[in-house]
Amino acid sequence: MTIRRAGRARARALVVPALMSAALWLVVGELALGRYGPAVLLMVLPFLAAAANTRKGERLLAHLVLRARAPRLHQRHTLATVAEILLRQGVPPDQVLLLVRPGRQVDATAVGRRAVVVSRGLVEAVRSGHLAPRAAASVITHELGVLRAGLTRHDPGVMVLLAPWKVWLTFILIMWGIAATFLSHRLMVACLVINAGVGVWLGATEDPVMYASTAVMTVVLGTWWAIRSWERAREQVGDRYLLQTGLAGVYADLLTASFDDDYARDRAVRLRYPQPHCVPPVVPEASPAATAVLSTTGHRRSARGRRRSPHRSGPARPDRDRSWHGQPPTTPTALHRYARTRDARGP
Repeated sequence: MTIRRAGRARARALVVPALMSAALWLVVGELALGRYGPAVLLMVLPFLAAAANTRKGERLLAHLVLRARAPRLHQRHTLATVAEILLRQGVPPDQVLLLVRPGRQVDATAVGRRAVVVSRGLVEAVRSGHLAPRAAASVITHELGVLRAGLTRHDPGVMVLLAPWKVWLTFILIMWGIAATFLSHRLMVACLVINAGVGVWLGATEDPVMYASTAVMTVVLGTWWAIRSWERAREQVGDRYLLQTGLAGVYADLLTASFDDDYARDRAVRLRYPQPHCVPPVVPEASPAATAVLSTTGHRRSARGRRRSPHRSGPARPDRDRSWHGQPPTTPTALHRYARTRDARGP
């Protein structure tokens, strides 16, 4: 998952929330400010979004929305060991604004350009010894990878513009939670599917207007899929940064200890046994290693940038194939290619 693909996933996830927020802002402006309310909001909202993207606005929004505060003295003392691990792994914590918010879960969230908000539960778990400092450092590093990739750069401004969507979604989740106390999850999903099917039947037999319920359900499912895709793309970018900093194994152990679903186990395996790929790192290093990449024309480029024709006769020499980096091949494809080359050249 490249950063560009993750950005496209984020853009898809914002389509429906942006449209609904625009409509709700117009309604709020009309009800609160009268005839000229929408025009006033059209001038004020971009200014507020731009102000939220500044450093002070970023911190203020984290304070108002996430209830995040600067860490207290005992919390800074607890997180000092975590900061030392981040320094040893090459992660610059001095360029990050670390805030603490209420919450019993062990998690962290990147906000804006430089803020990482950790939960009080993470700090307490480190203090009590239930969570190792390296594990806490891996959680923070995961969000630092998302932050340094630029995926949260405009989050404060987006939070301002999508405030109506957030309020509406919170109301829907509360109602869903109340219904879930009386009905099973499968029954509720089945009711939604039946509603969409009834809309199709009534639209075909009675009135085409009845197709509206099916259209609404289609939009709901499409929005859920887009948001879920963005969440997984965000996780993959953070996992790549963990591989780059050397904390992937620690985070994989934390995943398997905290979750038992198949997706979490797949992530843990990918973190422990990363496959060689040509995707660039999240944050470029000072001296990146030479790798063999594929150009857009379909020809393979060598480490010096020259094209290698796919019609070149004769097998490639293993000592010149930079995809092995001077190490014995480990993947099945590389082993097969190495064996063919060795047999062609002889002992």
